[in-house]
Amino acid sequence: MTSYTMNWILLLLLSAIWGGAFTLNKFALEAYSPEFLVAGRLLIASIILLGFVLIIFRKIEFDFLNWRYYIFMSIVGIVAPFLLISHGQIGIDSSLAGILMSTMPISTLILSHFFLDDEIMTNKKLIGFMIAFIGIVILIMPDKNIVENNFIDGVYSELMVIGGAVLYSFAAVYGKRFKITNPLNASTGVILYSAIIICIYIMFNSNLIPVSYSSLNHITAVIILGVFCTAIATIIYFQILQSSGATFISIMNYLIPIWAILFGVIFFEEDVSWNYFIGLIIIVFGIQLSQSKGNSRKITT
Repeated sequence: MTSYTMNWILLLLLSAIWGGAFTLNKFALEAYSPEFLVAGRLLIASIILLGFVLIIFRKIEFDFLNWRYYIFMSIVGIVAPFLLISHGQIGIDSSLAGILMSTMPISTLILSHFFLDDEIMTNKKLIGFMIAFIGIVILIMPDKNIVENNFIDGVYSELMVIGGAVLYSFAAVYGKRFKITNPLNASTGVILYSAIIICIYIMFNSNLIPVSYSSLNHITAVIILGVFCTAIATIIYFQILQSSGATFISIMNYLIPIWAILFGVIFFEEDVSWNYFIGLIIIVFGIQLSQSKGNSRKITT
């Protein structure tokens, strides 16, 4: 099996895991604050990853000279987007949150042009970007109920999720440009730093800690988020990122909405609006156009 084929298999697996994360997030937010939820899944993930490192390498090695890399990837690639998306999910369905992640390839496309030498913007990519942007506008168009009830809150929640997707793009480009170690060590270091950062934040905001820990189902949701959607998913993410690149891994966000819609309908009986599909189709078409091979002039900056 070629590395290209393996990366596609891993990409499909990762999109399913992260697509399901939106459903689990939505459920866990019924009992916990976004900050406590993020802290819980990061603590669990860091314990799992440290265990993997000890089993495989029999010792824990972190080069603290790379602390800038770990801090950037922790804050921009994990803590901040996790918090933004979790806060955003309070006001919108999990299926829509997953669909909004399809905006990540657009921002990745732009950032890659400026920061990655092998992913230069072309005329075709620019046209694809503009088409995809139209798709975003359609995607966040509120339906009749939102217009009548809470238009501002709905758009605000959507923009928070989009903000999380943009931060993922920054992390993907930075992680590709400054590859420092193997996927396991990279993911372990980033998650461990992220857990420490969010725990310090919660220590100074004790009101974010719940008085009771709700039902076993909510606790199980946080555990699954920590083990599968954070620990294992982060290892897969760094493996794909380091072997393929930022633009390839951003394709995952075409697949996440499909899983998010499926899980949202099955577990929450969420309604799916017409603009979800139309906006998503336009975004996919725009990004597909930008990714297609062919002669196209480079845009110089």
